[in-house]
Amino acid sequence: MGAIQDLLQEVPLSAVLKERVALAEQKYEAAVRENTELKQRLVALQAENESLRAQIPKSPAGSLDGDTARVLAYLFHAEGDARDVGVTARALKMEKGVVKYHVDQLDEAGLATCTGGNYLSGHVYWTLTPAGRKYAVENKLI
Repeated sequence: MGAIQDLLQEVPLSAVLKERVALAEQKYEAAVRENTELKQRLVALQAENESLRAQIPKSPAGSLDGDTARVLAYLFHAEGDARDVGVTARALKMEKGVVKYHVDQLDEAGLATCTGGNYLSGHVYWTLTPAGRKYAVENKLI
């Protein structure tokens, strides 16, 4: 092989080929270094991402949607006849059936309870449970 290398050294293109091979090796080494640095950066960013995710406040299990929260906030302040589903619907500019849906959601969550009414006339009254009042205050709904 020594003879071939000697022969290639005498060929004028061998110097150009050597430069190109050296340049390719430099680019390869630079790419390997960059790949290593990017892998380290990825690990650091993943750790930072996990740290930031841990700082995001967790919403309570079964958190309320916006309209259900509005009904809860309304019932927090409501007294007497204002707790009627129809009155609540008019005050919140919602359909009566929609308010019924939301008070059902509050009931299932243990945040409101039906206190009675005259079912023949369609008046049904709701109030918050202690858990409902706590939820309203702690979640700053009022």
